[in-house]
Amino acid sequence: MAYYEQPGRTTSVDKDGKKTITITYVGTEEAPQPSGITGTVKSKSVTKSEAGQIRTQFQIELDQASGGPGTTSPFSGGGTFEYVSSVRTVPIEAHPNFGGSQISSGGFIKPEDIKLIKDTVQTPGKKFDDISDQLVSGDLGRCRSLYGYLAKGVESYYVPSMIVRKTYQASSPPSGRKVGKISSPGGAVPGAPNGATFLLINLSARGTSGSYTVTEEYEMSGEDGWDTFLYGS
Repeated sequence: MAYYEQPGRTTSVDKDGKKTITITYVGTEEAPQPSGITGTVKSKSVTKSEAGQIRTQFQIELDQASGGPGTTSPFSGGGTFEYVSSVRTVPIEAHPNFGGSQISSGGFIKPEDIKLIKDTVQTPGKKFDDISDQLVSGDLGRCRSLYGYLAKGVESYYVPSMIVRKTYQASSPPSGRKVGKISSPGGAVPGAPNGATFLLINLSARGTSGSYTVTEEYEMSGEDGWDTFLYGS
């Protein structure tokens, strides 16, 4: 599948008590209408970023009979969520001030300049001014700043991260086919930045035939989401 649902479905209620759910998908192709929801599509919008990422958003007015958030529960008996926030390290050249996701699409510092700057830092006696006229990136100031960080030994920086653990009861063991794939833990995730997606990194089940306690662990990405080519479902 070349698209995945963004975490954090939202539900609004108008003055007449009608519920509308908003669901957003991101991927390399337009997403179809969500299944498992009883209601009428009020609107659908499709936008494409310069990097080729396609964002599909649905607003669906739920049937009054549904009485719920408009989702088909993947488990029975309810469930609990645990949120563990931390930080993880990312290469310094991936910082938004140096290009981040824009590197491959021609923004800020070009990949060839990153290599040249790194080679210069590792070459004894060589300095930034020796390569300044060889750089193809338009922003010389950003290139000099990146060189300065690397020359001081700063090769990475911290970004916020989060692990979401979902525990629920199920009548049968879950399939492990989605482990290592992009998948939403479901529900609203507090503090998740716009554009962040989740990767199912661990799955365990414990119990006896017909009654299992299942725990799923999801790791949050940065604002650019997990790479759909590497981790697509």
